[in-house]
Amino acid sequence: MLCAAAVLSGCASFRNNEIADAGALPDVSGYQNKPSVFVETHFFRGEPGAPVTEILVIRDKIHELVGKSLGDSGMFSRHSFDEADKAAADYTLRLDIYNHSNTGLAMAAGFISGFTFGVIPAAATDNYTLEAKLADTSGAVVSKATNKDSITTWIGLVFIPAMAATPEKALTGTLDNQLKTVLKELVAGGKLKYSDVMRRRAAPMFAGA
Repeated sequence: MLCAAAVLSGCASFRNNEIADAGALPDVSGYQNKPSVFVETHFFRGEPGAPVTEILVIRDKIHELVGKSLGDSGMFSRHSFDEADKAAADYTLRLDIYNHSNTGLAMAAGFISGFTFGVIPAAATDNYTLEAKLADTSGAVVSKATNKDSITTWIGLVFIPAMAATPEKALTGTLDNQLKTVLKELVAGGKLKYSDVMRRRAAPMFAGA
């Protein structure tokens, strides 16, 4: 019913910004030696700690989204989703993404808007919880982080001009900000190790002075 209402009227999705904008990530361009990372992703339907269902059909899209975020961050020498690269990576980053919402409320909202052909606007909210675990080469977890944000999709004739604000754009922006927040915490906490080549080259000069 929610989809039918969207077709008959207008649909627009917006981030709710429950967590602050991560902004610019730490600049690690001065380090020549950056860590490599193997990334393991899981997208679940359901709340953390409750029975969930993994949605495998969206895995390629999640890899595309996460891969772009990691590449743009410049924090790693290399990132891979291939299990064959796990043993050679400096770290393993596991990302568990949980999509949970009030399904009953969403159905009711879609029914009301669809029944009135979009005259009465309706809204449904999708919550996204990101749980991240960083492990070293021994498999020991060196950092854990969790954050939550949400997206509200509005349906109604009044939202036809805003139909460019698609659910995909909102989801991409939300998860990108959630992942950037995790990356900033990892650097701020000293969990990712970098080598400053210039500093190591300067050491012998001072030693021989």
